[in-house]
Amino acid sequence: MARALTGLPEISAAFGRGELSYSKVRAITRIARPETEADLLAMAREGTTAHVERLVRAYRRADPAAESATAVAQQEARWLGLRWTDDGMLAVDGRLTPEQGALLERALEVVMREREREAGDEVLPPVSQRLADALTQVADRSLGQGDRTGGDRTQVVVHVDAEVLADPAADGRSELEGGPGVSAEASQRLACDCSVVELRHGPGGEVEAGRKTRVISAPLRRALRARDGGCVFPGCTNRRCDGHHVEHWAAGGATTLDNTCLLCDRHHTLVHEGGWRVVRRADGGWQFLRPDGRALDPSPPQPRPGEEPVANLLAAQADLHVTPDSLLPTWDGTPVDYVWGARALRRLEASPP
Repeated sequence: MARALTGLPEISAAFGRGELSYSKVRAITRIARPETEADLLAMAREGTTAHVERLVRAYRRADPAAESATAVAQQEARWLGLRWTDDGMLAVDGRLTPEQGALLERALEVVMREREREAGDEVLPPVSQRLADALTQVADRSLGQGDRTGGDRTQVVVHVDAEVLADPAADGRSELEGGPGVSAEASQRLACDCSVVELRHGPGGEVEAGRKTRVISAPLRRALRARDGGCVFPGCTNRRCDGHHVEHWAAGGATTLDNTCLLCDRHHTLVHEGGWRVVRRADGGWQFLRPDGRALDPSPPQPRPGEEPVANLLAAQADLHVTPDSLLPTWDGTPVDYVWGARALRRLEASPP
Protein backbone atom coordinates (compact mmCIF):
# COMPACT_ATOMS: atom_id res chain seq x y z
CA MET A 1 0.00 0.00 0.00
CA ALA A 2 2.82 2.42 0.88
CA ARG A 3 4.59 1.70 -2.42
CA ALA A 4 1.36 2.26 -4.38
CA LEU A 5 0.70 5.63 -2.69
CA THR A 6 3.98 7.06 -3.99
CA GLY A 7 2.45 7.10 -7.49
CA LEU A 8 -1.04 8.22 -6.42
CA PRO A 9 -0.70 11.80 -5.13
CA GLU A 10 -4.44 12.58 -4.88
CA ILE A 11 -5.29 9.47 -2.87
CA SER A 12 -2.17 9.92 -0.74
CA ALA A 13 -3.09 13.53 0.05
CA ALA A 14 -6.68 12.62 0.94
CA PHE A 15 -5.42 9.83 3.19
CA GLY A 16 -2.93 12.17 4.82
CA ARG A 17 -5.71 14.68 5.56
CA GLY A 18 -7.78 11.98 7.22
CA GLU A 19 -10.50 12.04 4.55
CA LEU A 20 -10.23 8.31 3.78
CA SER A 21 -9.96 5.39 6.18
CA TYR A 22 -7.07 2.95 6.03
CA SER A 23 -9.46 0.19 4.89
CA LYS A 24 -10.67 2.20 1.90
CA VAL A 25 -7.16 3.20 0.85
CA ARG A 26 -5.92 -0.37 1.21
CA ALA A 27 -8.72 -1.52 -1.12
CA ILE A 28 -8.41 1.10 -3.88
CA THR A 29 -4.60 1.02 -4.02
CA ARG A 30 -4.85 -2.59 -5.19
CA ILE A 31 -6.23 -1.43 -8.54
CA ALA A 32 -5.57 2.32 -8.74
CA ARG A 33 -3.63 3.75 -11.67
CA PRO A 34 -2.92 7.41 -12.46
CA GLU A 35 -5.72 7.38 -15.06
CA THR A 36 -8.29 5.95 -12.60
CA GLU A 37 -7.09 7.65 -9.42
CA ALA A 38 -9.57 10.55 -9.45
CA ASP A 39 -12.58 8.31 -10.08
CA LEU A 40 -11.59 5.81 -7.41
CA LEU A 41 -11.05 8.65 -4.95
CA ALA A 42 -14.56 9.96 -5.68
CA MET A 43 -16.04 6.47 -5.27
CA ALA A 44 -14.23 6.01 -1.96
CA ARG A 45 -15.59 9.31 -0.65
CA GLU A 46 -19.12 8.50 -1.77
CA GLY A 47 -19.43 4.89 -0.64
CA THR A 48 -18.84 2.79 2.43
CA THR A 49 -15.84 0.54 2.92
CA ALA A 50 -17.99 -2.46 1.97
CA HIS A 51 -18.97 -0.72 -1.29
CA VAL A 52 -15.35 0.01 -2.16
CA GLU A 53 -14.12 -3.52 -1.42
CA ARG A 54 -16.94 -5.07 -3.46
CA LEU A 55 -16.19 -2.77 -6.39
CA VAL A 56 -12.50 -3.71 -6.25
CA ARG A 57 -13.41 -7.41 -6.22
CA ALA A 58 -15.69 -6.95 -9.27
CA TYR A 59 -12.94 -5.08 -11.10
CA ARG A 60 -10.23 -7.61 -10.36
CA ARG A 61 -12.35 -10.62 -11.29
CA ALA A 62 -12.38 -9.24 -14.83
CA ASP A 63 -8.57 -9.48 -14.99
CA PRO A 64 -7.20 -13.07 -14.84
CA ALA A 65 -3.65 -11.75 -14.54
CA ALA A 66 -4.51 -10.27 -11.14
CA GLU A 67 -5.54 -13.60 -9.57
CA SER A 68 -2.21 -14.24 -7.91
CA ALA A 69 -1.94 -10.68 -6.63
CA THR A 70 -5.46 -11.01 -5.22
CA ALA A 71 -4.52 -14.18 -3.38
CA VAL A 72 -1.48 -12.49 -1.84
CA ALA A 73 -3.59 -9.49 -0.82
CA GLN A 74 -6.16 -11.82 0.77
CA GLN A 75 -3.38 -13.52 2.70
CA GLU A 76 -2.11 -10.15 3.94
CA ALA A 77 -5.63 -8.99 4.85
CA ARG A 78 -6.53 -11.99 7.00
CA TRP A 79 -6.92 -11.37 10.71
CA LEU A 80 -8.74 -12.64 13.76
CA GLY A 81 -9.47 -10.65 16.89
CA LEU A 82 -10.40 -11.96 20.34
CA ARG A 83 -11.40 -9.68 23.20
CA TRP A 84 -13.19 -10.14 26.48
CA THR A 85 -16.12 -7.77 26.99
CA ASP A 86 -17.29 -6.16 30.23
CA ASP A 87 -20.03 -8.77 30.72
CA GLY A 88 -17.48 -11.60 30.71
CA MET A 89 -18.08 -12.84 27.16
CA LEU A 90 -15.51 -13.36 24.42
CA ALA A 91 -16.07 -11.28 21.27
CA VAL A 92 -14.67 -12.84 18.07
CA ASP A 93 -14.20 -10.90 14.83
CA GLY A 94 -12.00 -11.28 11.79
CA ARG A 95 -11.51 -11.91 8.07
CA LEU A 96 -10.27 -15.14 6.48
CA THR A 97 -8.90 -16.09 3.08
CA PRO A 98 -11.28 -18.11 0.83
CA GLU A 99 -9.73 -21.48 1.73
CA GLN A 100 -9.59 -20.62 5.44
CA GLY A 101 -13.20 -19.47 5.33
CA ALA A 102 -14.32 -22.59 3.47
CA LEU A 103 -12.54 -24.79 6.02
CA LEU A 104 -14.18 -23.03 8.96
CA GLU A 105 -17.60 -23.01 7.28
CA ARG A 106 -17.40 -26.74 6.51
CA ALA A 107 -16.29 -27.59 10.05
CA LEU A 108 -19.19 -25.60 11.54
CA GLU A 109 -21.64 -27.27 9.15
CA VAL A 110 -20.49 -30.75 10.21
CA VAL A 111 -20.99 -29.99 13.90
CA MET A 112 -24.36 -28.28 13.36
CA ARG A 113 -25.72 -31.22 11.35
CA GLU A 114 -24.67 -33.62 14.09
CA ARG A 115 -26.53 -31.49 16.62
CA GLU A 116 -29.63 -31.40 14.40
CA ARG A 117 -29.67 -35.20 14.16
CA GLU A 118 -29.28 -35.53 17.91
CA ALA A 119 -32.03 -32.98 18.64
CA GLY A 120 -34.83 -34.90 16.91
CA ASP A 121 -38.07 -33.01 17.61
CA GLU A 122 -36.40 -30.65 20.07
CA VAL A 123 -36.72 -26.94 19.24
CA LEU A 124 -33.28 -25.66 18.30
CA PRO A 125 -31.93 -22.20 19.24
CA PRO A 126 -31.40 -19.49 16.59
CA VAL A 127 -28.76 -20.14 13.91
CA SER A 128 -26.44 -17.49 15.35
CA GLN A 129 -26.38 -19.28 18.70
CA ARG A 130 -25.95 -22.69 17.04
CA LEU A 131 -22.96 -21.31 15.14
CA ALA A 132 -21.43 -20.14 18.42
CA ASP A 133 -21.98 -23.61 19.93
CA ALA A 134 -20.52 -25.27 16.83
CA LEU A 135 -17.38 -23.12 16.99
CA THR A 136 -16.92 -24.15 20.60
CA GLN A 137 -17.26 -27.81 19.62
CA VAL A 138 -14.68 -27.39 16.84
CA ALA A 139 -12.22 -25.90 19.33
CA ASP A 140 -12.95 -28.63 21.88
CA ARG A 141 -12.38 -31.39 19.35
CA SER A 142 -9.10 -29.88 18.18
CA LEU A 143 -7.76 -29.98 21.74
CA GLY A 144 -8.58 -33.68 21.89
CA GLN A 145 -6.89 -34.52 18.59
CA GLY A 146 -3.27 -35.28 17.86
CA ASP A 147 -1.25 -34.24 14.86
CA ARG A 148 -3.40 -32.63 12.17
CA THR A 149 -1.87 -34.95 9.55
CA GLY A 150 -3.17 -38.08 11.25
CA GLY A 151 -6.27 -38.08 9.07
CA ASP A 152 -8.89 -35.83 7.54
CA ARG A 153 -11.18 -34.60 10.31
CA THR A 154 -13.09 -32.49 7.82
CA GLN A 155 -12.52 -31.72 4.18
CA VAL A 156 -12.26 -28.70 1.95
CA VAL A 157 -12.53 -30.00 -1.61
CA VAL A 158 -10.78 -28.22 -4.47
CA HIS A 159 -11.54 -29.24 -8.06
CA VAL A 160 -8.55 -28.56 -10.32
CA ASP A 161 -7.67 -29.92 -13.74
CA ALA A 162 -4.38 -31.84 -14.02
CA GLU A 163 -3.13 -29.41 -16.68
CA VAL A 164 -3.71 -26.43 -14.37
CA LEU A 165 -2.06 -28.20 -11.44
CA ALA A 166 1.06 -28.88 -13.52
CA ASP A 167 1.11 -25.43 -15.16
CA PRO A 168 -0.81 -22.52 -13.55
CA ALA A 169 -0.78 -20.70 -16.89
CA ALA A 170 -2.85 -23.46 -18.55
CA ASP A 171 -6.59 -23.11 -19.13
CA GLY A 172 -8.85 -25.20 -16.93
CA ARG A 173 -10.85 -25.51 -13.76
CA SER A 174 -9.65 -24.39 -10.33
CA GLU A 175 -12.38 -23.83 -7.74
CA LEU A 176 -13.60 -24.75 -4.28
CA GLU A 177 -16.44 -27.25 -4.22
CA GLY A 178 -19.61 -25.25 -3.62
CA GLY A 179 -17.62 -22.05 -3.36
CA PRO A 180 -15.70 -19.46 -5.37
CA GLY A 181 -12.91 -20.05 -7.82
CA VAL A 182 -9.36 -19.92 -6.54
CA SER A 183 -6.20 -19.09 -8.45
CA ALA A 184 -4.26 -21.93 -10.06
CA GLU A 185 -1.29 -21.04 -7.85
CA ALA A 186 -3.48 -21.42 -4.74
CA SER A 187 -4.62 -24.87 -5.91
CA GLN A 188 -1.00 -25.85 -6.54
CA ARG A 189 -0.07 -24.68 -3.03
CA LEU A 190 -2.92 -26.64 -1.44
CA ALA A 191 -1.90 -29.73 -3.44
CA CYS A 192 1.65 -29.59 -2.04
CA ASP A 193 0.48 -31.30 1.16
CA CYS A 194 -2.98 -32.81 0.94
CA SER A 195 -5.01 -35.90 0.10
CA VAL A 196 -5.53 -36.40 -3.63
CA VAL A 197 -8.29 -38.30 -5.43
CA GLU A 198 -7.78 -38.56 -9.18
CA LEU A 199 -10.95 -38.47 -11.31
CA ARG A 200 -10.84 -39.60 -14.94
CA HIS A 201 -13.57 -38.57 -17.37
CA GLY A 202 -14.42 -41.02 -20.14
CA PRO A 203 -15.54 -40.11 -23.68
CA GLY A 204 -19.20 -40.65 -22.75
CA GLY A 205 -19.04 -38.43 -19.67
CA GLU A 206 -18.54 -41.31 -17.20
CA VAL A 207 -16.29 -40.69 -14.22
CA GLU A 208 -13.78 -43.07 -12.70
CA ALA A 209 -12.44 -42.25 -9.24
CA GLY A 210 -8.99 -43.38 -8.23
CA ARG A 211 -7.80 -44.16 -4.71
CA LYS A 212 -7.34 -41.44 -2.16
CA THR A 213 -3.64 -40.94 -1.47
CA ARG A 214 -1.67 -38.70 0.86
CA VAL A 215 0.90 -36.57 -0.98
CA ILE A 216 3.33 -36.36 1.97
CA SER A 217 3.39 -39.52 4.06
CA ALA A 218 3.56 -39.56 7.86
CA PRO A 219 7.18 -40.89 7.90
CA LEU A 220 8.31 -38.12 5.51
CA ARG A 221 6.55 -35.49 7.64
CA ARG A 222 8.36 -36.74 10.74
CA ALA A 223 11.66 -36.48 8.88
CA LEU A 224 10.81 -32.93 7.74
CA ARG A 225 10.04 -31.88 11.30
CA ALA A 226 13.24 -33.43 12.59
CA ARG A 227 15.32 -31.65 9.93
CA ASP A 228 13.57 -28.25 9.60
CA GLY A 229 11.87 -27.85 12.98
CA GLY A 230 9.47 -25.29 11.52
CA CYS A 231 9.15 -22.82 8.67
CA VAL A 232 12.48 -22.48 6.85
CA PHE A 233 11.80 -18.92 5.63
CA PRO A 234 14.48 -16.62 7.11
CA GLY A 235 13.39 -15.16 10.42
CA CYS A 236 10.14 -17.17 10.67
CA THR A 237 9.59 -19.17 13.87
CA ASN A 238 6.17 -20.63 13.00
CA ARG A 239 6.06 -24.36 13.74
CA ARG A 240 2.60 -24.97 12.23
CA CYS A 241 3.61 -25.72 8.68
CA ASP A 242 2.78 -27.53 5.46
CA GLY A 243 5.18 -29.55 3.37
CA HIS A 244 6.26 -27.66 0.24
CA HIS A 245 7.53 -29.30 -2.96
CA VAL A 246 10.42 -27.28 -4.42
CA GLU A 247 9.60 -28.85 -7.78
CA HIS A 248 5.87 -29.57 -7.62
CA TRP A 249 4.88 -33.22 -7.80
CA ALA A 250 2.30 -32.43 -10.51
CA ALA A 251 5.17 -31.18 -12.70
CA GLY A 252 7.27 -34.29 -12.11
CA GLY A 253 8.98 -33.37 -8.83
CA ALA A 254 9.75 -36.18 -6.40
CA THR A 255 8.12 -36.38 -2.97
CA THR A 256 11.40 -36.87 -1.16
CA LEU A 257 13.23 -35.20 1.70
CA ASP A 258 15.59 -33.42 -0.71
CA ASN A 259 12.69 -31.91 -2.71
CA THR A 260 10.51 -30.83 0.22
CA CYS A 261 10.70 -28.37 3.08
CA LEU A 262 8.39 -26.90 5.71
CA LEU A 263 6.69 -23.54 5.14
CA CYS A 264 4.03 -21.80 7.20
CA ASP A 265 0.79 -20.69 5.51
CA ARG A 266 2.03 -17.12 4.98
CA HIS A 267 5.33 -18.03 3.35
CA HIS A 268 3.86 -20.98 1.44
CA THR A 269 1.47 -18.48 -0.16
CA LEU A 270 4.36 -16.11 -0.86
CA VAL A 271 6.21 -18.83 -2.78
CA HIS A 272 3.24 -19.98 -4.86
CA GLU A 273 1.04 -16.91 -5.41
CA GLY A 274 3.63 -14.25 -4.64
CA GLY A 275 6.20 -15.23 -7.27
CA TRP A 276 8.99 -16.05 -4.79
CA ARG A 277 11.24 -19.08 -5.38
CA VAL A 278 13.08 -21.39 -3.02
CA VAL A 279 16.20 -23.29 -4.11
CA ARG A 280 18.53 -25.69 -2.32
CA ARG A 281 21.98 -24.30 -1.46
CA ALA A 282 25.17 -26.33 -1.79
CA ASP A 283 25.40 -26.58 2.02
CA GLY A 284 21.92 -28.16 2.22
CA GLY A 285 20.13 -25.00 3.35
CA TRP A 286 17.46 -23.03 1.53
CA GLN A 287 17.83 -19.83 -0.47
CA PHE A 288 14.76 -17.63 -1.08
CA LEU A 289 14.62 -15.45 -4.17
CA ARG A 290 12.32 -12.46 -4.62
CA PRO A 291 10.09 -12.21 -7.72
CA ASP A 292 12.76 -10.03 -9.38
CA GLY A 293 15.45 -12.68 -8.75
CA ARG A 294 17.23 -10.93 -5.87
CA ALA A 295 18.24 -13.17 -2.96
CA LEU A 296 16.72 -12.55 0.47
CA ASP A 297 19.26 -11.87 3.19
CA PRO A 298 19.05 -14.38 6.06
CA SER A 299 18.71 -11.60 8.65
CA PRO A 300 17.24 -8.33 7.30
CA PRO A 301 18.28 -5.21 9.26
CA GLN A 302 15.74 -3.88 11.76
CA PRO A 303 14.24 -0.42 11.05
CA ARG A 304 15.24 2.41 13.38
CA PRO A 305 12.44 4.59 14.81
CA GLY A 306 14.64 7.68 15.15
CA GLU A 307 15.78 9.58 18.22
CA GLU A 308 12.36 11.13 19.01
CA PRO A 309 9.71 8.71 17.70
CA VAL A 310 6.80 10.21 19.69
CA ALA A 311 7.63 13.78 18.69
CA ASN A 312 8.01 12.74 15.04
CA LEU A 313 4.62 11.02 15.10
CA LEU A 314 2.89 14.07 16.62
CA ALA A 315 4.54 16.39 14.09
CA ALA A 316 3.31 14.21 11.23
CA GLN A 317 -0.27 14.56 12.52
CA ALA A 318 -0.18 18.35 12.77
CA ASP A 319 -2.16 18.87 9.55
CA LEU A 320 -5.00 16.53 10.51
CA HIS A 321 -8.37 18.16 11.17
CA VAL A 322 -10.63 15.48 12.63
CA THR A 323 -14.31 16.36 13.00
CA PRO A 324 -17.41 14.30 13.94
CA ASP A 325 -18.04 13.89 10.19
CA SER A 326 -14.57 12.63 9.33
CA LEU A 327 -14.55 9.40 7.29
CA LEU A 328 -18.35 9.39 6.89
CA PRO A 329 -19.38 8.56 3.29
CA THR A 330 -21.80 10.77 1.35
CA TRP A 331 -23.79 7.74 0.14
CA ASP A 332 -27.55 8.42 0.16
CA GLY A 333 -28.73 4.80 0.18
CA THR A 334 -29.09 4.39 -3.60
CA PRO A 335 -28.25 0.82 -4.77
CA VAL A 336 -24.71 0.61 -6.13
CA ASP A 337 -24.16 -0.58 -9.73
CA TYR A 338 -20.86 -2.45 -9.35
CA VAL A 339 -20.83 -3.72 -12.95
CA TRP A 340 -21.09 -0.16 -14.26
CA GLY A 341 -18.32 0.99 -11.90
CA ALA A 342 -15.97 -1.83 -12.93
CA ARG A 343 -16.60 -1.20 -16.63
CA ALA A 344 -16.06 2.54 -16.21
CA LEU A 345 -12.70 1.92 -14.53
CA ARG A 346 -11.70 -0.48 -17.32
CA ARG A 347 -12.51 2.14 -19.96
CA LEU A 348 -10.49 4.78 -18.13
CA GLU A 349 -7.52 2.44 -17.79
CA ALA A 350 -7.67 1.48 -21.47
CA SER A 351 -8.03 5.05 -22.75
CA PRO A 352 -4.87 6.80 -24.04
CA PRO A 353 -3.34 9.40 -21.69
